[in-house]
Amino acid sequence: MNAAPDLPDAHVDPHRMTQVFLNIVMNAVRHSPDGGTIIIALQGEPAAGGASRMLRAKIADEGPGIDPEHLPHIFDRFYRAGDDRSRDTGGMGLGLSIAKAFVQAHGGTIEAESEHGAGTRFIVRVPAWTGG
Repeated sequence: MNAAPDLPDAHVDPHRMTQVFLNIVMNAVRHSPDGGTIIIALQGEPAAGGASRMLRAKIADEGPGIDPEHLPHIFDRFYRAGDDRSRDTGGMGLGLSIAKAFVQAHGGTIEAESEHGAGTRFIVRVPAWTGG
């Protein structure tokens, strides 16, 4: 895990954000090869248009990746990409849709970047706490 030294605070519901990160990390563990690496990096970044700062978390795995045709749908309820993502391996296709709803309820965004055979990266952004 890497955390920038100037990491801003975020005013979030700790239980909901724990659910978000557990879901993403457990998916990364489930789809990574044995002995694979999962990287979690935290940093602050300016928001679009110079608005208040954002806290950004990036979770990257070394799994098989997600095919481009599945990527736009992974946050849809009950969606599971491919045959290898069945109920037998865990999951009902709800975790990422719930994560997206929780992140958006905090005024943030969640996105995924992936290509088949090259792992997946999830980026979660929530507004930094401004003290007000």
